[in-house]
Amino acid sequence: MPKPAKKKLKAALGRFIDKKAQTDKLLKHENLESKRKEKPKKSVNIQAVPFPFSIEDTILLIGEGNFSFARALGNLLGTGSSIIATCLDSEEVLKTKYDDAEKLMAEFKEAGGVVLFEVDGTKLDKLKEIKGKRFTRIVFNFPHAGAGIKDQDRNIRVNQVLMRDFFASAVGYLTSRQSGDPVDGEIHVALKTGKPYDLWNLKELAKSSRLITKTSFPFLPEKYPGYEHRRTLGFKEGLSVGDNEEITSKNPRTYVFSFPPPDEEDVKKKKRSAELADENNDNNIRKSYRRR
Repeated sequence: MPKPAKKKLKAALGRFIDKKAQTDKLLKHENLESKRKEKPKKSVNIQAVPFPFSIEDTILLIGEGNFSFARALGNLLGTGSSIIATCLDSEEVLKTKYDDAEKLMAEFKEAGGVVLFEVDGTKLDKLKEIKGKRFTRIVFNFPHAGAGIKDQDRNIRVNQVLMRDFFASAVGYLTSRQSGDPVDGEIHVALKTGKPYDLWNLKELAKSSRLITKTSFPFLPEKYPGYEHRRTLGFKEGLSVGDNEEITSKNPRTYVFSFPPPDEEDVKKKKRSAELADENNDNNIRKSYRRR
């Protein structure tokens, strides 16, 4: 027997209400998602971002552009005497690429800093000025091969080779508790985020040199008053992007790499061996005096 028309209408109305409720729920969820995505990014609290240097540090800067970072760091520490700042260019080329470089270098050197030209960060063993030295901080801000390759895959590969070779070169000049130094040094690399930089796989490249990623934090130019980012290709007033806009728009971060925590027993053994060697040297000196 067919259902009365009234019951059919009621059933259809019920289905319509259920469907509408589901649709409303879906639309509400989509609107919330849309608002969440459109929500502006919170500004970074400058006080919450660490200043990762101290007066006790020995610092090697790789790939400086106009030396504004070196000058700013020296000013913040109150001296540049513990900083060696290097660049790949010759002094002559550097001054043609960056109009303000000469003034900034002069101020940095006046504060006690050392400037070295034509330094390849992937071949630090060729640099006689740092032979026998080790540093608690080795810094490479915004590295880039500057090869001008438009093909993204090739560009990424060229920069991966640059960073792999840099880590391999720098690791031998980093202080290490395994080698008897008081602290494990750190390599700091500041880099833009997003493509293609995220595809460099920086953390994996560091692993190839026995380094681990300790931490990362936003790179804020305002932490270094007077710092002005410069591209590898150079800077011309009125033509190039200023006010650090090129890096701040890419949410740059500083990645911190160091050695894995050493085995404490191994460290104690090495320390004791060094003490015994010193004692033996002292005994030999005393014996030589007695013979006289």
